[in-house]
Amino acid sequence: MNNFSTYLQEKNFDLWKLANVDHPFVKGLGDGSLPLDKFQYYLKQDYIFLFYYCKVLALASSKSNTENIMSKWVSLLDETLNSEMNLHRNFCKEYGISEAELENTEKDSSTEKYCNFLLKNAEENSIEFIAVSLLPCQWGYQEIGQNLSKNPNLDPKSFNYKWIESYSSPEYQEVTNWLKNYVDEIGKDLNSVNKDIFNKLFQSGIKFEIEFWDSAWNFNNR
Repeated sequence: MNNFSTYLQEKNFDLWKLANVDHPFVKGLGDGSLPLDKFQYYLKQDYIFLFYYCKVLALASSKSNTENIMSKWVSLLDETLNSEMNLHRNFCKEYGISEAELENTEKDSSTEKYCNFLLKNAEENSIEFIAVSLLPCQWGYQEIGQNLSKNPNLDPKSFNYKWIESYSSPEYQEVTNWLKNYVDEIGKDLNSVNKDIFNKLFQSGIKFEIEFWDSAWNFNNR
């Protein structure tokens, strides 16, 4: 029998594939064809998203019932706050986005909805629900980074190379694999009704991921 994370992925295979393999934004990152203005727009929105993502991770840490579990959530928070967000700040500086512009960026509708979804779920529900809600993003980026890093024609000087390098790094793999394993443990004690509840939460997360990519891809097409 498959573990619970794989069960959730397979139950939503078409959505998962669209979000992490077939979306034109993801494909553009992989082959280097993504226009810089779309990447800049994504960076600014994702910076805001990561700020809220860190709030959710902090809530997960506060709801931990053991020191070991708390330390893992803190590690994930540290990786996001001090590595991933720093990557975004450096990207923005390198590609013409000032610190003031970054800090004054307003959430677009897809970012707003996604942040509200994660934060509301984290405030109202237990740590198990937080873990499942975060998995589509955390695991999806891992899969994208791993898949795109296999391209032998990546230009080391390109912005997409640095992005791919970050999400295929050992540090990112470590914290993501922990979250997957944590969700797998959750699934061991669930009946079919509760599995369905968590599946709907996971599915919602993937849909928000797709909307987030859509928003960046459609920038300047509006």
